[in-house]
Amino acid sequence: MNYLKQLGVLLACCIAGEALSILLQRRLPGNVLGMALLLLCLVCGVIRLSHVERTADFLLQNMAFLFLPACLGVLEIFADIQSEIAAIIAVCVLTTLCTAAATALTVHVIFKRQRRGGKEASNHD
Repeated sequence: MNYLKQLGVLLACCIAGEALSILLQRRLPGNVLGMALLLLCLVCGVIRLSHVERTADFLLQNMAFLFLPACLGVLEIFADIQSEIAAIIAVCVLTTLCTAAATALTVHVIFKRQRRGGKEASNHD
């Protein structure tokens, strides 16, 4: 599948997520719903990984460009948020540490379960 068709599939999921968000009266963000719809379509086989893989890889490899508008927006309002910069940095550091801790705990639990599952499989033989 060429890049434009793959991008079309990704955009269709994004637009469907936004539409669903509007139907749910914006209780959930459209971009999150679009990603969930894409995941559901991939799991159910409605969309094959080959239908989106190349374009998704390209977007992931060039993700920094997608953050430029947000960074420039922050620079525009920097004078307004300058008095709160210490609090913003503290929140960023704290949430980063919490995310890292949650990830490490999840990996630890998964590895522990996999080891336990392997031992149980060998005991049955």
